[in-house]
Amino acid sequence: MIHHVWVINKAGICLLDRNYSGFEVNKQLFSGFITALSYFAAQFNRRLDSIGMGDTTIHYLIEDNVITAVAVDKDDNEEEIRRKLGELQADFKLKYGDLLKCWDGDLNCFNPFIKDLDRILMLDWNFDYDIQIKSKKVKPSAPKKKPLELSQRGLDLFEAIRTKSKMENE
Repeated sequence: MIHHVWVINKAGICLLDRNYSGFEVNKQLFSGFITALSYFAAQFNRRLDSIGMGDTTIHYLIEDNVITAVAVDKDDNEEEIRRKLGELQADFKLKYGDLLKCWDGDLNCFNPFIKDLDRILMLDWNFDYDIQIKSKKVKPSAPKKKPLELSQRGLDLFEAIRTKSKMENE
């Protein structure tokens, strides 16, 4: 399950974050921590790309001047997480790469990406399916999801997909 997502610049400033499950953390403190860890690992000519904390793992990807990070359940499918992080980062850099070169510090300019973030992360990311089918392990306590359950997040995702479809058809 996705708990939280962050998009961070190399200076350690959180450009955008999205909380999916109440996983509360100060976004600027977290961003500085992830940036510092990556620089620390580089001092040893190593790369650190995930941090385990109890039943939660934070995976992150650093490319150019953007760091994307996601907090997920410890037993979620890492390959799927990495694929989504790459897709998220590529879309963000495509949309905001030029802006980041001369960014004036206004964080509000990144808010429209929330819908893209929801679309990318939720469109085909079904961890219950991943756990059950790909790893052949099912947690007995894994919640069963009903296909027709609609939440605000689901409505936001629907709107993001519809908006992207309109843009592609224009």
